[in-house]
Amino acid sequence: MDKSIIRVKNLQKIYNNRIILDVDHLDFQESKIYAIVGPNGSGKTTLLKILNLLEKPDTGQIFFQGQELTNKSRPEVLKIRRKMTLIDQNSFLFHSTVYDNITYGLKVRSVPTKDQRDKVKHALKMVGLSGFEDRRANQLSGGEAKRVVIARGLVIEPEVFFLDEPTVSIDQRHQDVLERIIRDISDEIRTTVILTTHDLSQAYRLADEVVSLLEGRIIKKVPENLFRGVIEEKNGVKYFKVFGNIKFTIAIVSDKVGPAYISIDSKDIILSYEQFQSSARNTFSGKIIKIIEQNHLVKLEVDVGIFLVTTITRESFQKMNLNLGRKVYLTFKASVVEVY
Repeated sequence: MDKSIIRVKNLQKIYNNRIILDVDHLDFQESKIYAIVGPNGSGKTTLLKILNLLEKPDTGQIFFQGQELTNKSRPEVLKIRRKMTLIDQNSFLFHSTVYDNITYGLKVRSVPTKDQRDKVKHALKMVGLSGFEDRRANQLSGGEAKRVVIARGLVIEPEVFFLDEPTVSIDQRHQDVLERIIRDISDEIRTTVILTTHDLSQAYRLADEVVSLLEGRIIKKVPENLFRGVIEEKNGVKYFKVFGNIKFTIAIVSDKVGPAYISIDSKDIILSYEQFQSSARNTFSGKIIKIIEQNHLVKLEVDVGIFLVTTITRESFQKMNLNLGRKVYLTFKASVVEVY
């Protein structure tokens, strides 16, 4: 039977008289992986810090293993915080050895020296860096440094492991390694993993459950091809201008005018070699920049001035003989564009 490890109710966080996080209910179960997705500014990092007890919500309740934490004393909250660890985007390493970096949390917890050695050895094995104990931090590559930071978090054997955009700014090879490590954390040591990511395909690869945030609120559907911009009307037709790229417009059907978000389901975008005649008002040409295989489906990311993802069957992918750099056309109807 699934057991709840963290639960929140009626959570709100307010900055400058503006509600930036408004969550009615969330429940995280033991030993599972959760991915929190959403655009920049959606509240992902704020939610992570509140769950990790680094920030207090302005209203609402947080429960850890059934204990309500609102009225707990500071020492009691600190005791619970020590059962968790957070790896944020700006985690740094001390200018010393890998061993010294990883033992930091153990020393704070007064773990005996002999036990420290055993725990460091195991943590390094988990991140694929056995034998790196004496390596200096400034000798590590970016991907290796990220793995050492994760080992430093793992060595204290947390019950909940938080990761804020864990694969940002590292190459594809190290991204693959880090994803394997994250799965191992859940599978082998049964730790609950809660991570944020802007990469939807990564979220689906890793997580048992995906939580989608938009402007601080949870939305039930996880949106693909999500963009922020402004809706304008011209000659009775509504157009969406993508923020940061006002020359790129998408025809939509909506009663709304002004600032908005839109999303387009990747399965509603038709891919073709040549532009074809149809009633669809949105047709863009571009080049394939990424190919992601997912069981019997293939997702293709295409640069058409913005990055759009379309989904086709593996059979269609093979029949069309598609590859990176290939010029294609993407077509979709104004009516399939969802407006938030």
